[in-house]
Amino acid sequence: MEALQLLVETLVYPGLVFSLIAILLTQWYVRKLYARMQNRVGPLHTGPSGLLQPLADFLKLMFKEDVVVKGAGDKLTAGLLTVSIGAILAILLMTPLAIPLRSITGWYVVIKADFDVVLALYLLVWPTVALALAGFLSPNPFSIVGGSRVFSLTIAYELAFALSILTPVALTSLLYGAGYSIYASSISSWRLWLHPYTACLTALALATALISLQCKLMEKPFDIPEAETEIVAGPFTEYSGPKLALIILLHDLELYVGAALITFLFLGGPAPFFKPLWASALTFLVKYVIVVSVLTAIKAAVARFRVDQALLLFWRYVLPLALLALIFSMASPLLAAQVF
Repeated sequence: MEALQLLVETLVYPGLVFSLIAILLTQWYVRKLYARMQNRVGPLHTGPSGLLQPLADFLKLMFKEDVVVKGAGDKLTAGLLTVSIGAILAILLMTPLAIPLRSITGWYVVIKADFDVVLALYLLVWPTVALALAGFLSPNPFSIVGGSRVFSLTIAYELAFALSILTPVALTSLLYGAGYSIYASSISSWRLWLHPYTACLTALALATALISLQCKLMEKPFDIPEAETEIVAGPFTEYSGPKLALIILLHDLELYVGAALITFLFLGGPAPFFKPLWASALTFLVKYVIVVSVLTAIKAAVARFRVDQALLLFWRYVLPLALLALIFSMASPLLAAQVF
């Protein structure tokens, strides 16, 4: 029975089916908000207020001809993209996102273990590797340059993102016994905002996490690997049809899972309204929309950096601040008696 429950969670909610709906709605919201910030309309005609435009774009690509370039690692690219999508979806099962199943069906398989955050950070690297290798597997020089740019940025932003994510996990584990578990940390993370000491550390880590996620998503000002005016589309130059659809799907999944992870670990998810179900769902949705809106605002407001400027930003500012937040969070038990 537990295997059946886990299968439902993986394929339906909060897994594949629900995630597809969520990312299509997220993409529609991002496109509308980004357009408004640029004094445009955005998606309008397909569905009410253009709500079905992301779905139409995805289906259009899926049914287009899959052009295979001679000398490209076609099957390997498709395999990497598919595995990366599965890796991203697996992270959702470690969060409290599936808790509503307990209220509706009476059952819910909790996937949690001490230090599972390490596994989640490992799984989050898969999309980056897949997109970079997609560029190297193409014989096009623009794709190869784009892939090399991805790898150039990876060490800086992945390390900063990992340190940022570990800060609230370390705080909740050391102060509330969460055991370095994403699920347990998500339940307790809202309490970090109740005291100035932990609130400052959480806010600092939140800022570095948002900047790192923006770079991970290759959105402005970190759209360096796919700079249209320089290298056409970077790693994705030679891809079309279903493979391009998978690349876009993987990008949107990264946005959805990354924003959801930040919402749970930094903002407490549905807290403080864990019950009733509608209140907790609405609270999580509002926080999630705020996170996505901040990322979109950065995308609309800041022009693209050069590679050296982005690396300088991370190595000189973002990474040291993320490390500082984690170091002080590890010292929190020493101050617990005086602070809490």
